[in-house]
Amino acid sequence: MRVRPAYVAAAVALALGAAGLVRGVVGPGTAAGAQLAATQPGATRPPGVSAGDITVTGAYVREPASPDVVVAYLTIVNSGRQPDTLLSVTTGAARSAAVYGIPASTVPASTSAGAGGAGGHQAAGPLVVPAGATIALAPGGGHLMLTSLTGPIRPGQRVSLLLYFQRAGQLLVDAPVIAIAAPAPTGG
Repeated sequence: MRVRPAYVAAAVALALGAAGLVRGVVGPGTAAGAQLAATQPGATRPPGVSAGDITVTGAYVREPASPDVVVAYLTIVNSGRQPDTLLSVTTGAARSAAVYGIPASTVPASTSAGAGGAGGHQAAGPLVVPAGATIALAPGGGHLMLTSLTGPIRPGQRVSLLLYFQRAGQLLVDAPVIAIAAPAPTGG
């Protein structure tokens, strides 16, 4: 019997997401503002988790205000010379995950959903990370919304997020859960 790699990746994401809900301790830090800033192509990579030219740093999950929805934040750095696209996010902590509230310039023209705003909170679809750019999904800006949680999420736990990029492939990010009023953690 031949096992498909996609099924193995999904099983790993589910297992790690469930395990991520029951371990970890988080230290306080400072919150970063939402921004879309260019960096120099080929620059030194920041600390974090990398695949191909993509590095993800500063990932964390805010303690949910409701039992059904939680928000995750992170920063994506593309140190390459070509754009890459975040196609989807999966986690064992929730039945669905989507990018919300991102800058309009990072949403492909072929995507029908907008970047969200005063008129409504809509999923943005694929997220383009330009070559040599940094995109920060941070409070007051873009975020990953995890809906239909599979269990309670509390401060001190960790949530595993499996990000799928068009060029870089899969990237597994382990995000600490912090209290609603706590400052964002620092570091990669």
